[in-house]
This record gives sequence, C-alpha cells and structure tokens, in this order.
Amino acid sequence: MDFGVDTNNQTYINGIKPPMFTRNKVLAIAGAIVAAALLIFAVLYFFPPPKGNFLEPLVSLTSPDAREEVVVNPLTGELYSKDEAREWINVRPLAVMINNHTDARPQAGLVYVDVVYEIVAEGGITRFLAFFHSKIPEKIGPIRSVREYYLVLVKELGDAMLMHIGWSPQALEAIETWPVRSLGRGGAVFWRENPRNVATEHTAYSNGKDLLQRGLELGWDGVEEIDPWAFKDDHTAYESAAAASSVSVDFWYKGDYSAIWEYDPVTNSYKRFLGYDSAGNPVPHIDDVTKEQLKFKNLIVQFAQEQSIDGDDKGRLDYKLVGTGNALIFLDGKVLNSTWDKDERGERTKFYDENGEKIKFNRGKFWISIVPDRNADQVVYQ
Repeated sequence: MDFGVDTNNQTYINGIKPPMFTRNKVLAIAGAIVAAALLIFAVLYFFPPPKGNFLEPLVSLTSPDAREEVVVNPLTGELYSKDEAREWINVRPLAVMINNHTDARPQAGLVYVDVVYEIVAEGGITRFLAFFHSKIPEKIGPIRSVREYYLVLVKELGDAMLMHIGWSPQALEAIETWPVRSLGRGGAVFWRENPRNVATEHTAYSNGKDLLQRGLELGWDGVEEIDPWAFKDDHTAYESAAAASSVSVDFWYKGDYSAIWEYDPVTNSYKRFLGYDSAGNPVPHIDDVTKEQLKFKNLIVQFAQEQSIDGDDKGRLDYKLVGTGNALIFLDGKVLNSTWDKDERGERTKFYDENGEKIKFNRGKFWISIVPDRNADQVVYQ
C-alpha cells in the first residue's frame, strides 16, 4: 500500500485521494482515541470495580474453573455435579430386602447402599432393607421376603421400587392396597447360586440395574419428592456431646445377630462388625464382592414398640413406626440423645435433639437399627 501527500497537504492511498479526510483530521481522530483509552485506564486504576461486580459472571462463564451446578443426594446429603448425578437424578430409589441369616453371609451389594434399615424379622434374626440410589451394584443379595413394617419405610423414601422374594400375609395386603411398587410381584428376574451349600432360601440374587430397568418397564419412571434431613460438615457442631467410639447393639440377645461398631477417626465413620467368632471377637462385616468392610458416616439406633401379630401361626412381628419414640444418634465419635417422630405412613421420620432442634447429620451413608424399646439397655456404648 502506497501513501502520498499533494500540495494541499492531503493524504493519498495507492494514488487515490480519500474524500473529506485530511492528514490533520486523521491525526486528530487518532489523538482522541488515545486520550479516551488513557482516561479509561486512569479511571480503572484509581477507582477499581469491587469484587463480585457485574463483570464477574461473564468471567465465570468462560473460566475453566467455573463451578458446576450442585446436585444433592436426598438420602445422604452428599454433593454431586450434575454430570455425576445424571444416571439417578430422575430415578426413584431401589429398595431390596436382604437376608441376614448366618448362612446368607457375607452379603453382596451392601457396600454401595445409601441407607440401610436393620430390624428383627423373627426369632431375633434381623433382616436388612437396603436403599440404593447413587450407586447401583450388579449383584445384590441374598434376597428374602418382606414384612409390612418394612413397607412403611419404603413409602417414606420416595415410594421406592422394592425387590423381595416372598411376603407375609400382612405385607401382601399392604402391597396391593396402599399400594407398593413391588418388583417381587412385578416379574423382576433373579438367579440362585449356592457355593456355600446352604438352604435354597439363602441363595437368591439379582442385578440392580436389571431391577431398575424392570421398574421402568412397569411404568415407574419419574421421582417423588423425598423430605431431606438436615446436614452439616464433618466434625462440626455437637462438641458438648458425650464420646462414643464403640457401640454394640443386641436386638434380642448377644450373639450371631449382634451389631458392633467401631469409630474410625481417619474416615470419620463407623466400621461395622456382625456377630462374634469362637474366641468372642467381633467379626468384620464385609461385602462378598468387594471384600470391603462396611462403614457408615451416620449410625442411628431407633427404639420402637415391638409386638406379636395376633393369630399369626408363624410368630411374625409388627413394629410401630408411626408415632414417636426415643433414639440414639452416633456421629463424629459422639452420641446424641434424640427423639423420633413420624405422623403418617408416607411422611419422613424426623429426629430431634434434646432442645427440640432437628439433628444435623454428616453427609454420607446411614445405617439405622430399629430396636425393641424394651431392650434399650442392650445398646451399650463407650
């Protein structure tokens, strides 16, 4: 590109004279631009905008460190990114009745649960109602039959889809009339394996992903709101609570179905043991697939009224889980005296401290042992 100047002091570009512009005009415009830039620099230098001004969201939109939308697991209070939660955010929880007979151990899948309820089924033998939401294992079991009082808990946790094999007469009536989303009555697939050479009722397993798929085929898509508990960060609050680093729970008597817990300060969780060996030592409760010992951030012992069912020839039981009662809450290596309250079958059970404030739990998994209130003195901690 060639520049030139004629005798009238006008600038030429490539031999063409631009209309209306002289060299002086060009210089004047350039000077104005420089002056404006200097003014803006001076204003920003001497009067910097406060942090959090309207420019900040624009920066965060393009910043690689921009925060993702946070999704809260309604069962555990744990925080996930939207991408991490995409597989379960719009799916109701999966509940499974899991056998705890000595011939059914070790069980598969419990290491992945979000919430577990443990209650006596009969004869002092406990059974687990396990809720899976954020992680769905491909092997869960052994699976057993359901009792009516477990269904009360299913209804309060998002009207979960429930896998079970068999039922009591009372449970069958509840499944059909409440109703309950029963995978066990809905044709869900399971298989049997018996490497331990035990009775058939201790051999049934199912794939959690297949169970969810069957639920969707039955039209149980979508979610129902779960009333969440309050949560806190680890090792915060309740500093005045009594220490409780070791807990033992004898539902009816001490023995194979006793639950023993040891607090681990490194992970701020309670490691679970189940029953005792021949030397009287607690046996670590492990997952059959991963071989990991079970551990939970929050341990609840809920005391409830237990009673026999009139006219039941199998000696089946009932637990009063609608109403109020006492409870012990173990978290952060401490124990809180608590009360529980549940007004209606579909409502969430709430736990309160001695001041009537809602308990704030740690974000993480829950194990809830429901113990006959007559045996409150068989829950020992130190």
